[in-house]
Amino acid sequence: MNFDKNKFKKLAETFSTGEPRVSLYVKTHRAGDPGDRIRLKNAITEAVEQLEAGKLFANPVYNKNEAMKFMAPAYDLLDNDEFWSDQSDGLAIFISEGTFEYFTVPVDFENFVYVGHEFYLRHLMPLITGENRFFLLALSQGAVRFFEGHKHHITPVIIGDLVPENLEAATFAYEKEGINAHSAGGRLITHGHADTEAQKDIDIEKYFRQVDDGLMEMLHDENAPLIIAAVDYLVPIYKNISKYSNIVDFHVSGNPDNEGPAMLHERAWSMMSDIFRKEKEEKKANFAAHLSNEKGTNELHETVRAAASGKVDTLFIDKNAPVTWGFHKELTDYEVKTHEAQNAYNSCLLNYAALQTWKNGGTVYNVSKEDLPQEDSSVNTIFRY
Repeated sequence: MNFDKNKFKKLAETFSTGEPRVSLYVKTHRAGDPGDRIRLKNAITEAVEQLEAGKLFANPVYNKNEAMKFMAPAYDLLDNDEFWSDQSDGLAIFISEGTFEYFTVPVDFENFVYVGHEFYLRHLMPLITGENRFFLLALSQGAVRFFEGHKHHITPVIIGDLVPENLEAATFAYEKEGINAHSAGGRLITHGHADTEAQKDIDIEKYFRQVDDGLMEMLHDENAPLIIAAVDYLVPIYKNISKYSNIVDFHVSGNPDNEGPAMLHERAWSMMSDIFRKEKEEKKANFAAHLSNEKGTNELHETVRAAASGKVDTLFIDKNAPVTWGFHKELTDYEVKTHEAQNAYNSCLLNYAALQTWKNGGTVYNVSKEDLPQEDSSVNTIFRY
């Protein structure tokens, strides 16, 4: 299944103290590896054991057979040859009563099993926040295509119900609705599609306004950088009318109708990668200064409180840090406590901090320890104020 921000958001909103949420992360291989199935089977077995142990509840509510039934959708994947023929770097599976989602993703993570009141999502953060995520608009007079891109892949986004199919369709819509009509000397004059360069430029601008209005219905709460693929003279026209706030200064030059998604991705990423690298390196370089000015922290409790209150601008978090069980009470003081083990009331504070940072518009870098600004802590946090 394809993964996108909306699916992430839906998973992030599910929380229940009455039933478990199971999250499985399994390292896989693009070329296929018999060991991938074994790793999934081991992860399922561990989830069954955790369900049996019943640490989420005052009393265990699943025996072994019930736990295995709960995990049945994951078991079904083990014998699905078609499923295993198309893998990536990682497999993420989420199961609850009434929910079964799985995603093959270009993210490198260690095998991990979590049974809690919420889904464990921070390992998917590289796909929706921080480095690597961007949008690509392939724009021509003959077609409009839109993609969500990442470092290793690009995904088409369905926009047919939001934007005109092409310039001809947009022009026809305007003429049909009488938008080209104007009053002169008390007489209504309607312009046809004049075959002149001046009229063509007017029609293109109207076409682009329809495209942008439609895209903004989808992008109104987004800020990921957007790169345009188009012939050179069209790019400034679109930029001039667009309401999107983060269109990059460069573009993929040429008619995108002649290029498939893979080539568009390759050409876009060759330019986009520098943006993400420079942004992350700048934040890493400035972290010590933020820390000394009390605009940052490497302490988990303070990070959790700041994330819950919307104070976190950027969170660097060690992707291989173990689960830190704890309790967060979202009152005026945002009380935070850590526990040695899971119980019926706590959850992982690292996952919580990452999700709260994302929900409040912050940036999350879920990275290896050596990629943290300071390696002596599992979190390096930069505040907004």
